[in-house]
Amino acid sequence: MEIRTILHATDFSEASLRALEQARQLARFHGAKLHVLHVQIILEARYPSVAIASLASQREHDEQQLRTLLADSGDDVVMATVEHTRVAVAIAEYADSHDIDLIVVGSHGYSGIDRLLMGSEARKLIRYAHTPVLVARAGVESAPGSAPYNHLLAPVDFSDASRGALLEADKLAVRYGAALTVVHSLDVVMPTHYAYVSTNTQMPLARQALGKFVDEAGLKTEVDQVVSAASAANSILDTVDSKQADLIVIARSGMSGLQRFLVGSTTERILNSAGCDVLVLPAPAQ
Repeated sequence: MEIRTILHATDFSEASLRALEQARQLARFHGAKLHVLHVQIILEARYPSVAIASLASQREHDEQQLRTLLADSGDDVVMATVEHTRVAVAIAEYADSHDIDLIVVGSHGYSGIDRLLMGSEARKLIRYAHTPVLVARAGVESAPGSAPYNHLLAPVDFSDASRGALLEADKLAVRYGAALTVVHSLDVVMPTHYAYVSTNTQMPLARQALGKFVDEAGLKTEVDQVVSAASAANSILDTVDSKQADLIVIARSGMSGLQRFLVGSTTERILNSAGCDVLVLPAPAQ
């Protein structure tokens, strides 16, 4: 993926401030134009004149916060505030209308972004956006000019979507000079004594299948391959910890374990529990 324009959505919370620093670092490294957006939430109702005046006052206050936040950013940052009833839709629409290559948001917040990333709004943004979404949670600072990430993790389930995500992770690993680990989960969900039999039967086949999958992808990076008998979420989280990965690159949809991962509660678990950033890639255009 080529990153020429980056959109950071902020609610001025501590988490979004950390995400802003990551967005700035990415913009510097890629030489990208940075847009910083604040979504002012409005209720789906008719406003009396007093409420309209209050909304205008709040918008003025938010715009001043943006100017203060970005006072030292120079001319390379585009500042914007929009009013909308749905935060995720507003972010996705802005990204589409401004040819954004990457959306960067924080993992927690106290207002719109809090609802965005702690509940169903996360899935909505990932579903609505035609743009990769980076959930920045680590807040790790790197030396000026250095690569933003050192070790990437790409979960795969052998679907076309995960193959596409693996290829993008490979491109980023080359760009950053970073290590790349590929993890596949058997996604065992059965009693322990059955899981033991299943694991011993399937593990060698899974390793063989993963090796073939990686070889056929034609990667430019030498990768470390991990096969786990744990659930998709546990496999990813455990591998992040053991490999000290600082970025997970995943597809928005898959055919097996990752399909459950990306449409159910495991999504929130990864976003909330991973000790690193998570990059979710949209489904390829049909």
